[in-house]
Amino acid sequence: MKFDGYRILCRIEKGRATLLSRNAKDWTDQFRHVAAAAIALPARQALLDGEIAVLLPNGTTSFQALQNAGAEHGQLCYFVFDLLHLDGQDLTGATLETRKSALEALVSSRPAGVIRYSTHVVGQGEEFFRQACRLSLEGIVAKRRDGPYEPGRGRSWLKVKCIQEQEFVIGGFTEPKGSRAGLGALLLGVNGEGGALAYAGKVGTGFTGSVAVGLRKRLDRLRVTESPFQGRPPGGKEARWVKPVMVAEVEFTEWTDDGRLRHPSFKGLREDKAASEVVRERPAASAPTASATPHAPHASSKARSSKRQDTPATRDGDAVVSGVRISHPDRVVYPDDGMTKAAVARYYAAVADHMLPHLRSRPVALLRCPDGLGGQCFYQKHPGSWAPSSLRRVRIREKAKSDDYLVIEDATGLVALIQMGVLEIHTWNAQADRLEAPDRVVFDLDPGPDVPWAAIVTAARLVRATLEAQGLQSFVKTTGGKGLHVVAPIQPGPGWSDCVAFAGRMVDLLVAETPKAFVATMAKSARKGKIFIDYFRNQRGATSVAAYSTRARTGAPVSTPITWDELDRVPSGSHFTLATIERRLARLSRDPWAGYETVAQSLPSAGRATT
Repeated sequence: MKFDGYRILCRIEKGRATLLSRNAKDWTDQFRHVAAAAIALPARQALLDGEIAVLLPNGTTSFQALQNAGAEHGQLCYFVFDLLHLDGQDLTGATLETRKSALEALVSSRPAGVIRYSTHVVGQGEEFFRQACRLSLEGIVAKRRDGPYEPGRGRSWLKVKCIQEQEFVIGGFTEPKGSRAGLGALLLGVNGEGGALAYAGKVGTGFTGSVAVGLRKRLDRLRVTESPFQGRPPGGKEARWVKPVMVAEVEFTEWTDDGRLRHPSFKGLREDKAASEVVRERPAASAPTASATPHAPHASSKARSSKRQDTPATRDGDAVVSGVRISHPDRVVYPDDGMTKAAVARYYAAVADHMLPHLRSRPVALLRCPDGLGGQCFYQKHPGSWAPSSLRRVRIREKAKSDDYLVIEDATGLVALIQMGVLEIHTWNAQADRLEAPDRVVFDLDPGPDVPWAAIVTAARLVRATLEAQGLQSFVKTTGGKGLHVVAPIQPGPGWSDCVAFAGRMVDLLVAETPKAFVATMAKSARKGKIFIDYFRNQRGATSVAAYSTRARTGAPVSTPITWDELDRVPSGSHFTLATIERRLARLSRDPWAGYETVAQSLPSAGRATT
């Protein structure tokens, strides 16, 4: 059974017990009575693995209750499920069944109390999962019975969470922020006693840009001045109330103690159910209360809370990311780095707010690797039947014909591409609604194989200085490959030929001034010891890799915006990776490209492009 708490290692040695979190933080003082109970176990030396959680009377565990341990009507317990060392014997190489047998003997020598042995069921995985979800447990963990102990993530265990789903009445919405269109979030409720509409929280994910705009049109026709909810729910000045007649299907992980949804995602409207019929759905039964160790599951009726029967199991989270169902989530797409399809999807969901300003409304070209980096990869710019419906299609005239291109508008569309095996996203230099008016100029610094990184940094600064001489402010980012991109935003207006001509003149200036450093020809034979400044990315239909896009390269690098001040501290164009980029974003106090969207500068005329 999956417990909703803190993963904790317990080390017993010389009459003392130390509790350590997964990042080696000492939590002994926070859970002293757990440490005291561990000392009472009949072991001189031991290392246990388990989860500290609050056991509620209905047999479930609650992370929210754990935040207020002692104030809730539950019992704080340490559920142990593995044993690494015992009295000088290293058990990490033994099979899981052997380790658990020794663990059960150790823990069962004392009456059930704070420390509890987490039993298991052999086989019957699908039925066990359905039963766990029916009883409103958080989920299950499936492990190889013959596997050794593996610290961290590994292929020998899978974590499968229960996802609940039910209908909710829409009682209002909030206004969108930033570049988002339509609405910010839907305000949801369920009918309570006496028919009063109880507020259940808000959902702001799961709908595409076009769906949000369509919802807004329908909701505007239902606007009322007073809140339909019992009491005034959160929402502030942005809340807009509607007549509570529309019903939404919503997916979520659990209910909080105060009757709010946790991790909700919009699935669609229910036209077949009246709002008056919507009530909070309860579990089919209560879990055992005597212990938190489930027995072999019995046959049960179909449970809505078990989600879909074919929901893929993942070892590191849900198979649904930003409302997108990820098939084969445990497929390793970066073999040398161990990164799975689910990990890539969760990365894009996490950085969506940073990435979408660089993507939104721009036609894209995509590098797809359906079987991961170890399989075949190919570029696609025209959507076929494979393309997700959550992405907008735009018709673009090409030389001989017109064809469709994809446009990403929101996080759902972004993650949907990962479901289709996309590992690189490249964008046009113009937005779809002003396709013949580019709004940026890109200089791609592509070094020869023998060019040192310091020379590339110097080259980027020279490009910046050359642009400044023309009155243009520029920004820099790593490409996730060998080089750098220098990007100058411009006011839409000049055509494609104007942009590529200007960029070409800038490169000619650089080559003329520093011929030993730069080359303006694509031929690789001419790049030895030099940097090719690719200005052809400013032609109509050309693309460049998007900011925060992953690259289909070993190391799982990410194209990353940086400040000019940071440039000297970045050691390579592939420095930032899937393993490090989120940590970088968490540490940033401001956007490295702050001011990019508000720079008001125009492309210089031909006469101004001088040294």
